[in-house]
Amino acid sequence: MIIAIEGGDQAGKKTQTAMLARELRRRKIKTATFSFPDYHTPVGQEISKYLSGNRSFPPQVIHCLLAANRWERLDKIRDAVSKNSVVIMNRYYHSNLVYGMANGMNASWLENLDKGLPKSDMVILLDIPQLESFNRKSAGRDKFEKNREFLQKILDTYRSVAKKRRWRIVDASRPRKEVHCDILKLLPEM
Repeated sequence: MIIAIEGGDQAGKKTQTAMLARELRRRKIKTATFSFPDYHTPVGQEISKYLSGNRSFPPQVIHCLLAANRWERLDKIRDAVSKNSVVIMNRYYHSNLVYGMANGMNASWLENLDKGLPKSDMVILLDIPQLESFNRKSAGRDKFEKNREFLQKILDTYRSVAKKRRWRIVDASRPRKEVHCDILKLLPEM
């Protein structure tokens, strides 16, 4: 099973991914995690430079790079899927779709960038208001995180896509343990 944990910036994706992995391992369920963008790869390093403002690309190029970053890890993803009961993604191809749509790009074109990657079985959207995102991290924000108008567009797009595609939506503005408990309730019997 592949579980994708999605959401806007500072929604708690990294925290909830780690908490879920710990809980599943405590239950003796083989679990692997991935985080995208993965800044440890050559493409990931270019993405990092872009997000920090040290590189400039047209929107199409950055979305191609974000997809390529997942393709760089395809063998590791497939290996993890074959060896583990659960693979948890801290962002996966869904975020490229949402951010690209917020950038005014064609959804079909964006989805084709990731066609062939293992599909997620469940998508959990950690939903927080824009103000909460900024309260959680006010300094050191990347290129996407700094633009309040764009961040609101991303949050609105996440909510719209989540409803259309029947993703699970969790109110992530609450304490992390409450959010974690809600995520556990969404999982099938394990």
